[in-house]
Amino acid sequence: MDIQGKVFIVTGAASGLGEGTARAIAAKGGKVVIADMQADKGEAVAKDIGGAFVKCDVTQEADGQAVVAKAKSMG
Repeated sequence: MDIQGKVFIVTGAASGLGEGTARAIAAKGGKVVIADMQADKGEAVAKDIGGAFVKCDVTQEADGQAVVAKAKSMG
């Protein structure tokens, strides 16, 4: 898969498997939007990998739309 320069949304990326996925994508040159409820952890991971964080409850349509809008703004 061509990851370099592409934008990815990773839900649950503030910790665990989601965080590992976000870090792996960023290490291969991808841009990552971290969508998670854990603001402190999500913002820290985003800062560490050069990504963006959006607080998101995946059961809320407006939150999902905010995440997609952020991803679109990144490319």
